[in-house]
Amino acid sequence: MEKRGQVWVETVIYTLIGLTIIGLVLAGALPKINEKKDAIAIEQSIDVLRAIDGKVLQTQTAVGNRRVIDLEIRKGSMVIDMEKNEISWVLDSSFAYSEVGLSVSLGRLNVTTSEANPFEIELKLGYDGDIRFDNETTGTKTLTIAPTPYKFVIENIGVSGEGDTIINLLAN
Repeated sequence: MEKRGQVWVETVIYTLIGLTIIGLVLAGALPKINEKKDAIAIEQSIDVLRAIDGKVLQTQTAVGNRRVIDLEIRKGSMVIDMEKNEISWVLDSSFAYSEVGLSVSLGRLNVTTSEANPFEIELKLGYDGDIRFDNETTGTKTLTIAPTPYKFVIENIGVSGEGDTIINLLAN
């Protein structure tokens, strides 16, 4: 009778020890896994912004040019600032992509990591021309995480009075 009780006590103790070890391993590994996932999300966002930049540059060649991109936002948000003529992508991340507070240039793209918990990563593209969203010339437009990709339309609608190319952006 005593041996049966001892077997159950040992089984429970070994199970608890095993669960504790698994918990410790996960506690140590999970932050690194999340950091790597955030780094991959930042790289994907950079690739998307470079694709958008390429399409914007293609449309600037002639009035009436129009390009469509399937824009999938899985993390962060894309902000179009019509007054500054900038397109930026802002993400919260446990991974510091660059030195905190320092803007790093990746070609035409600037990356800034801000001190926060978690870090705030801002990817920014600036344009010399006139960037609009749905023909609006002032304010900002924010595109956030969506279950389905946006149909992001980039079109050249002419030249402004100052001689700048007008690029109009639409998202459906």
